[in-house]
Parts: sequence; structure tokens; C-alpha cells
Amino acid sequence: MITNKQNPRISIYLYRVYLHYHTIAQVVAGAFVGTALGCVWYYFVNYYFTKYVPFIIEHPFGKYLLIHDYASILRLIHFQYENEYAEAK
Repeated sequence: MITNKQNPRISIYLYRVYLHYHTIAQVVAGAFVGTALGCVWYYFVNYYFTKYVPFIIEHPFGKYLLIHDYASILRLIHFQYENEYAEAK
């Protein structure tokens, strides 16, 4: 059985229906639309956006926003953890 601690998104869906903000059909339709848009966004970013990354990084506005490319760092989360840990010492 899935509890709210295991998957908090289910509780949000249930509360939207329980509080009469949405119907079950609206919640299900929203889940499908959100999933579809997420898949389209993932495809767009991975197959079309990546070729513009060098231009964005070198652009003055990209430098102003401090945009960096971390794609070359393997195990990025571990890398960030180690750097933060070393900095805290």
C-alpha cells in the first residue's frame, strides 16, 4: 500500500479532490497533461537546446547570470558535496 510518506504527490491529488478544488477527472487530466509536457520539455532540452549552451555561457547576459556548464563533471552531486564539505572545514 502506498502511504503519503512514500509518495506525497498522491496526497496532494487527493486533497485537491477532497477540498472540492477539482474533480477526479480534472486531476487525472492534469496528471496526463503534466507528464506529456514534461516529456516534450525533456526531449527539447536534450536534443535541441544543448547545441546552444556554449553561446549562452559566453554571452554577456549568461556571464551576468553566472551560468556555467557542469556537463563535463561526472557525479556532479558528489562533486558539490565534496566541495562544500572541504569549504566548511
